[in-house]
Amino acid sequence: MNFKIIQSPQRLADYVRFFWFSEYNAPKEPSFIHHAFAHHCPEVLFCYKGQFKYKSAFDTGKSLITGVYGQTQSISRVTSNTDFGILGFYLYPHALTQLFQMQANELTNQSVDIKTLYGKEGEILEEKIMLAVNNNQRVKIITDFLEARLINVRTKFSGTCSSIKTISNAYQAVSASSLTKNNFLSLRQFERRFKEFSGFSPKRFLRIARFNSLLNTPFQHKNFADIAFEFGYYDEVHFSHDFKQFSGILFLKFRGQRRAFYF
Repeated sequence: MNFKIIQSPQRLADYVRFFWFSEYNAPKEPSFIHHAFAHHCPEVLFCYKGQFKYKSAFDTGKSLITGVYGQTQSISRVTSNTDFGILGFYLYPHALTQLFQMQANELTNQSVDIKTLYGKEGEILEEKIMLAVNNNQRVKIITDFLEARLINVRTKFSGTCSSIKTISNAYQAVSASSLTKNNFLSLRQFERRFKEFSGFSPKRFLRIARFNSLLNTPFQHKNFADIAFEFGYYDEVHFSHDFKQFSGILFLKFRGQRRAFYF
């Protein structure tokens, strides 16, 4: 398995969190299995080699396609029996509005293939990715494509977008009411705008962002109660409930087999 993260160029830093790629040479046994958890950020995938099966709570089973996968509160599973190569990049949720001309809540728990989204332009982009000689070149192709779209961005990078980006990068124990005050909007206005840009209500977004922040934190030498307290859960029961809901497994199982749940 070859997995690598590539940082977003500065010009796209307000829209793209990072690029990543994974390449795999399949043995005869067993099949490759990837468990994808709930995530507060959408993702764009380009499958340039091999085939995948994709199953989630909203798709009973289909091939993983090149396209945009919205932020989700559900779990999914990706499997493959072949050699594969896949390039992806995580977007900040508000980038769906600014770069793809769709509100984030239109794509929550949904996906759309690149050809449906962009027509002939999407078909050409996918072909370029398939024919590229390496992943650095693929990232350059995608970067050029996105930067060209920045010219036509009409939606301003607002305070709401800034809040979403900050929370996405480093979860903070803030309340929906404090976010409302910081953005100088009424509660109803803020919740409507936040859902348009993030795909979730503020409370739901904060819960999923906290869950994802937890996944990336080393906690080998901490006990269950201390981890729950550190991430602002009322108690261990709330911690267990959220973790099981957004991952499909118990926290203790994840803790013991952490490497098995990542590329």
